[in-house]
Amino acid sequence: MLNRPVGYPSFMVARDAPDNESLRLELQEAIAMVRHLTSLVTQAGGFITTADVVLISYGFAQKLAGIILLATVFPISLLIIFIVTSSMGRPLISLIVRIERKLLVREDSLGATLAAHPAIRPIGIAYGDIEKLDDEKVREIDLSSSTWRWLGRPIPIILYTAIASHLGLFVVALTVFHHRFM
Repeated sequence: MLNRPVGYPSFMVARDAPDNESLRLELQEAIAMVRHLTSLVTQAGGFITTADVVLISYGFAQKLAGIILLATVFPISLLIIFIVTSSMGRPLISLIVRIERKLLVREDSLGATLAAHPAIRPIGIAYGDIEKLDDEKVREIDLSSSTWRWLGRPIPIILYTAIASHLGLFVVALTVFHHRFM
């Protein structure tokens, strides 16, 4: 009889294929993480937008153009938060789709619903086509591709517009309204 110590590596090694219960647990954790990331972006967006409006209002009320320029930091920070959370969320959604396929969830797939969102959907796949793909095509879907490719999507474009409008407000405050910088 071998006298092996029962350490962390010896009992955590999975020699067999994962059973359905462990896949369900992994699916549950991935869905919870996507939900957490979504709520994080929503809360950060609300807080940052409120702080942005307060700074712009204060800048115009006090006739200080520098405060309006400082408010430009908020859309930039929201863009950074969006990039970070979406770069974490896309691989999770891809994992959800793959686990659902292993569990034979074909209809009413939450992963396919999440992956079909316009801000996440892979370029070249039409709405509703993800549920129709076979297992081999699902493995080929790369939702975790380069972040630069995703910067041309609607949400980053809206944030670019907000940044440009903030800079425009700063220039207008300096030139047209003759506000002092600080």
